Amino acid sequence: MYALTARGMQYIDEYTISAGIPSPVLMENASRGVADAIVKRFPDKDTRILVVAGSGNNGGDAICATRWLMHLGYKNIKIFFTGTVSSASPEFSRQVSILAKAFENISITGLHGSGDLSVLRNEYDVIIDGMFGIGLNRSLDESLSKITEYLNCKKAYRVAVDIPSGLNATTGQVMGAAINADLTVTFGSYKTGMLFGEGRSHCGKVEVVDIGLIDSAYDNVTDKLVVCDNAFFEATATEALIARNEAGHKGTFGTVGIVVSSNGMLGASMLASKAAYRAGCGLVKIFCPLKYIGYFNVAIPEAVVVPYKPDDIEKAFEEFAKKTDVFLIGPGLREDDMGKSLLKAVLQSETPAVLDAGALNILSDNLKMFRKRQCQCVITPHLGEMAKLTGTDIQTVAKNRIGYTKSFSEKYKVSMVVKSDVSLVSTYNSKLGLQDLYVNVTGNSGLATAGSGDVLAGVIASLIAQGNTLDTSLLYGVMIHGRAGDKFATDQDSKRRMMAGDIIDNLF
Repeated sequence: MYALTARGMQYIDEYTISAGIPSPVLMENASRGVADAIVKRFPDKDTRILVVAGSGNNGGDAICATRWLMHLGYKNIKIFFTGTVSSASPEFSRQVSILAKAFENISITGLHGSGDLSVLRNEYDVIIDGMFGIGLNRSLDESLSKITEYLNCKKAYRVAVDIPSGLNATTGQVMGAAINADLTVTFGSYKTGMLFGEGRSHCGKVEVVDIGLIDSAYDNVTDKLVVCDNAFFEATATEALIARNEAGHKGTFGTVGIVVSSNGMLGASMLASKAAYRAGCGLVKIFCPLKYIGYFNVAIPEAVVVPYKPDDIEKAFEEFAKKTDVFLIGPGLREDDMGKSLLKAVLQSETPAVLDAGALNILSDNLKMFRKRQCQCVITPHLGEMAKLTGTDIQTVAKNRIGYTKSFSEKYKVSMVVKSDVSLVSTYNSKLGLQDLYVNVTGNSGLATAGSGDVLAGVIASLIAQGNTLDTSLLYGVMIHGRAGDKFATDQDSKRRMMAGDIIDNLF
């Protein structure tokens, strides 16, 4: 399953139509999907339904869905028109004509003059929102904003056709006002705006309807996102992740080396260490200042602590790097000269690495060092760190996170996850110059807690140590982290009380 931008979805539609599948056929399929979703939830034929339709194809979908419902026996339906007849799309006009011929008694309030607002004031069980679709690129005017806000106040169950009206289909930005849907019946693929920005809070439950779009069209869309949900994980994880060898020993399952600087936040590296163990690696080694040995021995007795003195870092690091399968640097790393020296040593090594937190902040001031790295690595910035890396502000990155992630990953030939409420993953094959984009929808608001990112970094490093590729470890590490949050959070209260340690305890 994919998530597409508005531009990508429009291309898929046009490709399918040019291949010979007429637009009216696609509209019939889409509208039947809307009708079926309503019938499933409201089987009573006396259900009171209000259809709010604009003058574009989204309105045409809503009118067509109305005809399907009436065909199935639903008669208590009112239609309110919010568009202008002069700007009506051919498909909208076609659907109005078909409806009028099929059901002569049905009328559309507002179609031939000012609408009778009393239709909106009536009580309804279901409101079908078909005012605007994915092509919306401007803010709603004052009149439509008021209608939208009024509909949001009604007690009815709101069903959005393809996307809630007023929501930008690409960014998830609310364009002045947007319908708060209980259910969004979307066509062909998720729209990226349903997952980013304010999209999830406005879409409610999302159902994707297969309307007959041609699959090969997706090959030509470069900014499509593979949707990583529980179904995707369960269908692919056993094939993607290396199976555990029952005859193995700790060396079989790899060694994670965590690099800690002086005066950093020790708790972050401790959480990463525990997460690495819980995710299955055989050994965690911690490279830290001599004065910290006691803290780590008590907090993580399973780990091997490799100490260093400030005047002997280089020699100690060479010893530490031996028999280490992957470095993790960043959690608790102080952004000072010592931190920079440690990061430089990691980047110049041939051992794979996971770069997080403090390491990314150091890199944001010296990307030349990153470009000249010797190691293979993955990076795990959150939106704020991504803004620093790209020299812009967090709001700008949030509005165009696909573009920023895609271009940074390509420019620096690195696989990465941009962490947020919904995380975006780019895997980049530098040998082939191929890039794939993913969006992770596992997890919940409970993951927004201190130390959560450190846990994720530990999981990713652990999977790499066990022999998985960097890209596989990155992608599945993100999903495993999200699923751990879902496993712990069974209700709103458990989301509130979730701590990073709870995520660790619920891995796998």
